[in-house]
Amino acid sequence: MTRKPPQTSAVPSPASIFVLPTSRTNMGSEPTLTAASTFGPTATPLPEIRRKELNHVHQDNDDDSNHKDEFPLPKLRLHIQDITHPGASRFLSAIDASTILPQSVEAVLKLLYVSTRHDVYKPPPTRSVTLFLEAIGGVAYTKGSDLDDDHKEIHLSLNYIKGIKQPPEGSDGDVTGAYEIRGVLVHELVHCFQYNGKGASPGGLVEGIADWVRLNANLGAPHWKRGTVPDKWDQGYERTAYFLDWLENKFGRGTVRNINEELRGRKYNQSEFWTGLFGSDIDDLWKEYLRVLKKE
Repeated sequence: MTRKPPQTSAVPSPASIFVLPTSRTNMGSEPTLTAASTFGPTATPLPEIRRKELNHVHQDNDDDSNHKDEFPLPKLRLHIQDITHPGASRFLSAIDASTILPQSVEAVLKLLYVSTRHDVYKPPPTRSVTLFLEAIGGVAYTKGSDLDDDHKEIHLSLNYIKGIKQPPEGSDGDVTGAYEIRGVLVHELVHCFQYNGKGASPGGLVEGIADWVRLNANLGAPHWKRGTVPDKWDQGYERTAYFLDWLENKFGRGTVRNINEELRGRKYNQSEFWTGLFGSDIDDLWKEYLRVLKKE
């Protein structure tokens, strides 16, 4: 699910959309921060067992060319329930679906996985994704087909698309609504390809991973604020996304991939999950994150 933001505003340069940010290279090399990261320049090593297990995967992932043609795309479909709806005409004017949908899927897969050549970080067998544009309440939701969960459906509200606010006349901004629509699509596509700890993962973590991908695809919503202090670590959406981004910077490139991979392999158990990944309880990690936020 995706919450409705209060408004949209400035749009980044089109060239920056879907260009994945520079991040940390192999252990021992000089670190660089992602465009979305602002916390601490020094990564904390993963526990030894996890570092050895995943090191070869990160080595193969250093060059973006390794991603080329590694992810066969599912069948992508577009279904418009009411072509006369104002939201439909706005969508069609703003979005070239034949280009944007494949680009969005590729952005999701590159951020959550490495390649189909590895047993580690293996995407689920999603066979198709159908985007339904329809006049529903809210913003969007994603579900598996009633007949086969490998076929996913994204239901995006035409009413929401119609209501995306335009910036003041004469200012730079998301005039067509394309930036916000792309961000929502990336968020919902994550739900087509992520894991959920055999159904036991907190919903806030699932939604936080989706917004973390949106953030790192350079499509974060303008109203998001990194420095906002959340109520809890699994509050969800951008609040949890920024916490995950802090973990990514603290422990190094591939941290959120590791989290998603652990959610694939076993039923989520909070104590075992976080201690096994980072050698620390989630409460301790959260307290450290809050201390960093309050210093900003």
